[in-house]
Amino acid sequence: MFCVSCGQRIPDGAGRCPACGVARASSAAPSGGRRARFQALLTVGARDTVEALKVLRKNPLGGLRASFTMFDPNRALVVGGFFCVCFVMAAMLAAMRGVGMIGLGMAMDLGNVSLTENFASLARGSFIIKAFLQSLGFAATLIVTSALARTVFRGNGQLAGDFFIAGVSLLPLAAIFLVSLVLGPDIGSPHLDVAGRTTYTVLVWKDAVLKVGTVFALAYSTLLLYAGYSKIAGIAEEKAALAVPIALAVSLLVLSVIARNLL
Repeated sequence: MFCVSCGQRIPDGAGRCPACGVARASSAAPSGGRRARFQALLTVGARDTVEALKVLRKNPLGGLRASFTMFDPNRALVVGGFFCVCFVMAAMLAAMRGVGMIGLGMAMDLGNVSLTENFASLARGSFIIKAFLQSLGFAATLIVTSALARTVFRGNGQLAGDFFIAGVSLLPLAAIFLVSLVLGPDIGSPHLDVAGRTTYTVLVWKDAVLKVGTVFALAYSTLLLYAGYSKIAGIAEEKAALAVPIALAVSLLVLSVIARNLL
């Protein structure tokens, strides 16, 4: 059976979980074993995520390795997955307020008015679905590029570290989504110009806040990626300095491709 506290397998005949020490409960029915394990995994994953956040809150860069080594590889992988889920959820919540992936105007707009109008004209449900696909694709690409960087640059980490590094590095971007959730979109309500065409007014102050916030978040994500590659993935510092911009560039390129193909 599996431990109801940490989700690890308990050997037959053992009175306590070898991973966390919690006393073994009565044996669960075979049909309910998988469900019990999944519930335990969610419970422990949420608890571990909170504990990791407590460490990261005090010192995000210096506490990155300390927060990772608090857990065994399986639990660290789950925590990284929870961080990625938080990022995706934050993107979807921001989309409910009409703010697109990485704040309309940074990675996807770049001054393209027609693209901005396309975003603004999307139906709410379609906008949320597109935000989900974009954020999920970005998170998945960052995990894959982290794993490739570890392999190519001969790091000594493992898959759990790739998930954890990617998840932590997405937290600053999740934070800017939450800011945009409060502020709302930087594009005003549609109106007709003198020629009878529908146009959209960009609210300058919101646009500036979102863009500056996105730059700050991307800069912090870059620092977290570097710290993760060098301290968790075991990549040499000079190679980590090269791996980080490559990973970010590839991830942002994939994000841009996804965004344009979904419009």
